[in-house]
Amino acid sequence: MISEEAQKSIKRYSSLGSLIKALYFNPSKDAKFRVMFQRLNYNFALKFNPKLKDANYEELYLGGIRTLKITTPKSDPNKNILYFHGGAYIVGNPEAYKSLVGHLAGITEATIYVPDYRLAPENKFPSQLNDGVECYKALINDLNINPSQIIVGGDSAGGNLSLVTCLKLKELGIEMPSSIICISPWADPEGTGDTYTTEMAEKDILMGPVFKKMWNYGHQSFLYFVDENEYEINDPFISPIYGDYTNFPPVMIQVGSHEILLSDAKRLKEALDKVGCVNEYIEWEGLWHVFQLEVKLPETIKSFNIFSEFIDKHIKVKI
Repeated sequence: MISEEAQKSIKRYSSLGSLIKALYFNPSKDAKFRVMFQRLNYNFALKFNPKLKDANYEELYLGGIRTLKITTPKSDPNKNILYFHGGAYIVGNPEAYKSLVGHLAGITEATIYVPDYRLAPENKFPSQLNDGVECYKALINDLNINPSQIIVGGDSAGGNLSLVTCLKLKELGIEMPSSIICISPWADPEGTGDTYTTEMAEKDILMGPVFKKMWNYGHQSFLYFVDENEYEINDPFISPIYGDYTNFPPVMIQVGSHEILLSDAKRLKEALDKVGCVNEYIEWEGLWHVFQLEVKLPETIKSFNIFSEFIDKHIKVKI
């Protein structure tokens, strides 16, 4: 049974889902001003989420990429989260995520870095992947942080970027982080899973209206950030459900049961289990896509505490 607070949020998010649907357009074809309009509305909506009172926000650059550093009085300098924000690779920025990452920093007692990575459709794949790798390398080379003291994480598209960044680190022979945390990861951009259905879209209060409109128009959900003439959508650096997770860091996945991306999370877990990658999977009954944006929900507080325990279990320094 979901909390009373979550039930109230469902009513609010139902209205937000309708607004997002109204703002939906085909980003691979529409004018630049419409892209900017959608970004302004998305960032404005998240701006008013409650922020942690004692969180400190500092701007710096990682590998030339503007980044927001978040600390609290309890932040441990030996525990660092490189967090990639969500937004389908088209919207979002570090400032819009001050609420979520501030509360995550408070509960995990970590220092969090949120890069302002490049967005589509102006910057297509592999721009986001390259930015993810450069930020990680800068933590090691410029800030002298040991990989064993780093956790990589993100939500939705940021969950995708967390996974593909670490897959690329593995390919490059760069030491990987101590663990990875994913919130509702967009692991199957092509949308081939069994929860990409109108039935699930009716349950998904946030993303359901958008997907129904997209399907009605016959749009593909990935073409605005991938050039299909140059790359295959089943490239593991685009669709991490196809990744090889042999010798990979431990991964925690948290997802809502009422979201279209549920099958992304399940298939990602299958890929991890296939090669024996240590992982933990939590499915939140009755909750929606990235419900953790509602930072005051009892479920969000519990979710962040679970992430904190997972991080502390696998980090390779004494906490």
